[in-house]
Amino acid sequence: MPSIREIAEFADVSIGTVSRVLNSQPNVSPSARGKVLQAVNELRDSTAVGSRRPTTSIAFVYRGQSSINSRYDSSLLHGVAEELIQTGHDLMVVNATRLRAEGESLGQMLLRRGVVGALVRTTSLTNSMCDELGTERFPTVSVANRTETPHIGCAFYDTDQAVRRALEHLVHLGHRKIAIALNVVDDFDHSQRLASHQQFLKEAGLPMDERWILRCSTVKSSGVILRQVLSLPERPTAIFLTDPSLGLGICSESLRLGIQIPKDLSVIGFDDAEDRYTTYPQLSSVCQSAELLGRRSLQHLLDIIDRRVEPGPLQFDGWFEPLESTAPPPEIDSAD
Repeated sequence: MPSIREIAEFADVSIGTVSRVLNSQPNVSPSARGKVLQAVNELRDSTAVGSRRPTTSIAFVYRGQSSINSRYDSSLLHGVAEELIQTGHDLMVVNATRLRAEGESLGQMLLRRGVVGALVRTTSLTNSMCDELGTERFPTVSVANRTETPHIGCAFYDTDQAVRRALEHLVHLGHRKIAIALNVVDDFDHSQRLASHQQFLKEAGLPMDERWILRCSTVKSSGVILRQVLSLPERPTAIFLTDPSLGLGICSESLRLGIQIPKDLSVIGFDDAEDRYTTYPQLSSVCQSAELLGRRSLQHLLDIIDRRVEPGPLQFDGWFEPLESTAPPPEIDSAD
């Protein structure tokens, strides 16, 4: 176990500087703080530095509004928790905007709280967390996000081919007007699904209308999406829902409004658990496994912590599963 003196020698700074950094005290230059944190990570093992408490916690880190109440994050965390059963680590949920002392870096705050490695959940607005942790070389894996930040691992699903197979399925059934609905939160996954949808329509020579790109925040407001689709002057005959909550909401709302899926509207959803089997009708879906992603993300992080591998990307492929929610378009539209 490295001592404060060993860290000071490795970082080429004074013992007092190391002590001030590890105890989140002021009057330390950013350059010196970076040297100390890098030295800690270079010399780290599964216990803390010097007399500090053991660093055995894995942090699930987010910034801003929490998404851990979502089905996706709960499945991710379940996979992480199941994998942690086999290790001596604990799981800690950390909001990166809280509990940071003045001038304290994110890596320093995590180290102070006994964290040995971080699983990071980001959106397009919070990707800077990866840059910050990468600069400090804090053991980190960005989950459900593809990043090329140096010294940061990442684990994500690529669903481009699965989305294409889903859209090909609709075209084979005779659909030409295909809308898309997305979550209002712009992250790697949803941006990729929109790009795949737009590129497929372009390559297939199918019409693209900005009004057919719809956004919704929660399952409770999915009815807004359904009403918007039904009220469009050039009404789409099919819709691709890129968020699992939208699929659940629209299936429920269609029953309430008397809309028959797939007779009146074909629907393809997105499923990262097995919710597609619980809807009526069962929802044809582009699929991935959030639980598996949580397990594999943690495995990669533990390998990084133990220096078995260098941080890098882990890519998994999604798949398309046709069920009961797609059919040929209504006769009134099929002649268009």
